[in-house]
Amino acid sequence: MKKILLALVLAAQAFSLRAAELQLVESAPDETVYGSTMTARPQAVWLQMISSATRTLDLEQFYVSSQPGEVLEPVLDAVKAAVKRGVKVRLIVDKVMMSETGKVLPELKAAGVDARVIDYKKEGGGVQHSKFFIVDGAESYVGSQNFDWRSLKHIHELGYRIKSAGAAADLSRIFAADWAVAGGAEAKKIFAKKGKANMTAAKPETASINGGEVSYSLAYGPVGFVPRGEDTEITGLIKALDAAKKTVRGQVMTYALIEHGSKRWADLDTALRKAAARGVKVQLVIADWGMGGKADRDIKALSKTENIEVKISVLPQHSSGMIPFARVEHLKYMVIDGETGYVTTSNWGPGYFLGSRGVAVFTHGAAAASVLEDIFNRTWTGPYVQPVDPLKEYQPVKRV
Repeated sequence: MKKILLALVLAAQAFSLRAAELQLVESAPDETVYGSTMTARPQAVWLQMISSATRTLDLEQFYVSSQPGEVLEPVLDAVKAAVKRGVKVRLIVDKVMMSETGKVLPELKAAGVDARVIDYKKEGGGVQHSKFFIVDGAESYVGSQNFDWRSLKHIHELGYRIKSAGAAADLSRIFAADWAVAGGAEAKKIFAKKGKANMTAAKPETASINGGEVSYSLAYGPVGFVPRGEDTEITGLIKALDAAKKTVRGQVMTYALIEHGSKRWADLDTALRKAAARGVKVQLVIADWGMGGKADRDIKALSKTENIEVKISVLPQHSSGMIPFARVEHLKYMVIDGETGYVTTSNWGPGYFLGSRGVAVFTHGAAAASVLEDIFNRTWTGPYVQPVDPLKEYQPVKRV
């Protein structure tokens, strides 16, 4: 009997260790040197996840954009196939991108996808900028990749596959709230409701990644539109930066203290400068889309700070020619002291943290941080980056 009980205890312990699993998923733009050997690729991961759905598939996306014969088409086919086999599929998209989504949405609705359009500008002042989906309440995907064929093939992106019922439940709470708002519910009432979060910074979950163990939690934006009990993204990021002792490394598409007529907001900028003043070595890569005109003023100013280095990334055009709104660093992440990781759907400015829906994954442990360090080092030492020149008059990038 004792042997049986011991075996049951050991089995339970083994199950708890593999109960949650993380996988970093990187979009490596075609014809570039990018693509860490420690990351998976999104199309294969998305197809596997969506094809495994048996009951529910909830998708919250900024927009949807596909081209015949391109890499998102099989993913959309998998979504339609899920409906056919009886899976309840729901989709939330933002109103501001309906000129693009509207080209694809009719066929998804015709296939049986229940879709709602949310006007996040009206509700929060920004956009529904998160990109996540939940399968059967058992696993989720969170990342910078839009449901856009270019995000899978021509843009540098990063996200997490999360095998955890707890994470799925927390993300489902966000989805349910936004679904209700998209259906006409009053946002203030929806987000004022009490609820219980499965994981926060104070109560992280243990997970395995690439054979190692980490703890992780989820956080959300914008401020004021986070269900009670859940963590706010910007609060977690500032706290992580305030705790930095040696290094802060990260990549983002855009960095700004003023966006779209907003008031000047310097919380993140101040945290980075405070870290540098403590002797922390800060290294940032920002996409060329953030340069030109007044947009690059704050980036140039930051680069002149002692202990802060900023490089600008310019991805080469594809051999097939100019691809509109592509060939850019769109991933958004930081790795701090080789221990703390932060992967988000938010660019770094007030319009995102204070007005737009975003989702972030915070990790603690070298197993995840080492993958982020590998991605960063390939970029920092790669052929597409140059130190920002504070005296140069950068021209806005031609995107179309």
